[in-house]
Amino acid sequence: MDTVSSQAQRLPAMPGMLAKSLLTLNRVDDTAADKSELHDKFAIEAVSAKQRQGFHDIFGGFNSDVPLSLFYCMAQRTHLAQMLDQRFPWPAPGLVHVNNNLEQHATIDATQGFSIDAHVGIPARGPDVSPRRLRPQFTVKFYQDDNLVVTCKSTYQVMKGQASERSGKKATKVFEPAEGWVNHCHWQLGSSMGRRYARISGDFNPIHLHTLTSRWFGFKKPIIHGMYMMARAQAEIEKVSGKSAQRIDVTFKRPVVLPARVQLWLNKEAGQHRYEVRSADHSQVQLDGTVKLSAD
Repeated sequence: MDTVSSQAQRLPAMPGMLAKSLLTLNRVDDTAADKSELHDKFAIEAVSAKQRQGFHDIFGGFNSDVPLSLFYCMAQRTHLAQMLDQRFPWPAPGLVHVNNNLEQHATIDATQGFSIDAHVGIPARGPDVSPRRLRPQFTVKFYQDDNLVVTCKSTYQVMKGQASERSGKKATKVFEPAEGWVNHCHWQLGSSMGRRYARISGDFNPIHLHTLTSRWFGFKKPIIHGMYMMARAQAEIEKVSGKSAQRIDVTFKRPVVLPARVQLWLNKEAGQHRYEVRSADHSQVQLDGTVKLSAD
């Protein structure tokens, strides 16, 4: 059954929603239920010049005034609003981002706000459903003057029990890069990087902030935001190509536990770059994806 809210509502501010999200920690999802969908319409203000500048400052290299990866910050705000709906069956804190797709369809007016059409696909659940199948899917469409400008599609994993920190330390296979792949650069990520990015993005998920809060969800140390690394990869690719990203795809393979040193590998193809973020010894892929560049 689809649940639809047809009237657009102003998208709530992130701080208030984050506080309310703690009230969802007592949700129990063991009751059997068929798959369903939530549908809401929101209105959101234009991205502030301060946030745009903060995004440029923390990453550098972006060609566009409003980087495509910044739209996930607004999409995630929409996700949280829908997670707070009493019909969303799982606790909002601790959900782990599995993959993401962002696509720009038209020119973005940085001074104008957006109308948003948001869907959540809620999978079937119950005591006999494998935890691996508990992956709600969020689709957020951004409009300006009734024109679709950006689509964001995101999948999350519902965490049940202890999380697995596959750091790659046990890997013994010698890494040999495939043809076309180049080790572009390395990133040194300090213990406070999660908190720094949270202040820019608004993503204060406890698994990213501090050892004391990450332990609530099975991580001995905080893990960096996957979208931080995706945005940094976008910035690097835009810098070397001189073009803006039109479409970004990313799959998060393994959490990156802070502090960390990771490597960015690139493979240039016609009109796009494939990328991988690897562990310091290159043996484990932490995330991978593609950035399709604009024609201009």
